Amino acid sequence: MAQENDSEEFSAPTDPLSKLGTDNNRPPRQPSATEYRLRSDVYGVTGFTSVANVLSFVENNPSAQVELDFNRCGYTNLELQIALDALLQIRPTWLTAIDLSYNTPLNPALAQFLGNTLQELQTIASLALSYNPLDDECVAILSDALSNSGVCTLHANHCHITDAGGSLLFRAMIYSDCIEKIDVSWNQMERFSGQAIGAFLSHQRTISELNLSGNHLHCGIPLLKGLIGNEALTQLDLSWNGLRGEEFGRTLLKGALQSKLRQLNLEHNLLGTEEIAFITRLVSKSESLREIRLAGNFLSEAAAYDLVQAFGRNASVERLSLGEYYFINQQTAKLCQLHRKRSPHKTIVYQGVLLNNPPRPVDVQEMLLDRCRFLATKPKKRKLKRDFGHLMLQFQDLGERIIPREEFLQAVKLFRVKLDQSLIDALLEAFGVPRNLVDVGAMAVKYLTKHPTERPSEKKANAQSS
Repeated sequence: MAQENDSEEFSAPTDPLSKLGTDNNRPPRQPSATEYRLRSDVYGVTGFTSVANVLSFVENNPSAQVELDFNRCGYTNLELQIALDALLQIRPTWLTAIDLSYNTPLNPALAQFLGNTLQELQTIASLALSYNPLDDECVAILSDALSNSGVCTLHANHCHITDAGGSLLFRAMIYSDCIEKIDVSWNQMERFSGQAIGAFLSHQRTISELNLSGNHLHCGIPLLKGLIGNEALTQLDLSWNGLRGEEFGRTLLKGALQSKLRQLNLEHNLLGTEEIAFITRLVSKSESLREIRLAGNFLSEAAAYDLVQAFGRNASVERLSLGEYYFINQQTAKLCQLHRKRSPHKTIVYQGVLLNNPPRPVDVQEMLLDRCRFLATKPKKRKLKRDFGHLMLQFQDLGERIIPREEFLQAVKLFRVKLDQSLIDALLEAFGVPRNLVDVGAMAVKYLTKHPTERPSEKKANAQSS
């Protein structure tokens, strides 16, 4: 009987959800632009009209494709964080790109918030952080987020990424299944980053373009070993990295031949004859390579000729750049013309052709006499103007061709021509003969041959001598 009473006192369970308020009881949600301005006022930062307009557009067009462009806006970390938070509240369907280039250095808080945004919105395919300094902590946070995001294109050039930061970035990006283009040019990546990039290339099968220009990779051997077996990478930029060495050339030849590389940029490194020999073999043997750039390296005439010859024989290579300021000899120029006639689609970039004519020899005596003529014709005082040829005519009229140096100096003094002492000493040395004498006859012949001079009138001659 006691058990029956207990069962009668038990009340039926109620649904907890029935106690919750309905949507009709909630206050109406404010527009996202208004919430953005209120949040900005709370934190004491400026609310920007451009950001509010973007938020209003996204809210009114939920299915539209949106690209968030904050390039060169100069926003602080807090202002960017508030804007991203307002954007996440809307949860746009097709946010495809975020551009934060040319803003202030990212701090860890903004990096963490940006990483959360990338993982939350998998539609973001492009991220630009160029010219925003990133320390190692920020790089570590963003790397972990990028490896789990939908980002296909990453621009992080001029971000002061260190060697440790570069190593963290590429070791994390190994696990990305959609990354296609990475630009980390003009940073501070060195040996450890090169090893991480090599591991990245050996495992990654989606990357197609990689720009490593302007770093300090030096030998780059671990990096090039990662090319072996990589069939996804088509463009590789290794310019301005100080690359050199026989081992570098050998590894480059092996790695590039076992990949599908189409464009290779090696401009402004330290490649010499030894390394160019391996590159020549690469140009002649590669079946996938379409373009190679070698400007700013140490290309000898023989190396340039061999390169052009190998380029002409390989039907797949279409463009060879020796440099916009590189001059080739006539033998190489004839070979270039031959290849262009046979294959009009091929392009060879160079500045011009060196002529076989030797340079004109320098005549020191003629140069000194021309300087004397200039100083005599255009003195500082107009009344001191003289025709240097008249002095040469006086020397020609002398009975003797060779006179002592004292007589030469006296004749110059009487002619009243203003010449530098160093110029006079150079003349005495250029036309000097043994025993402290000067060959004024040879001096007069050389000057009057180049500058024929009429004899002055008697009145003018007397005025010059007086």
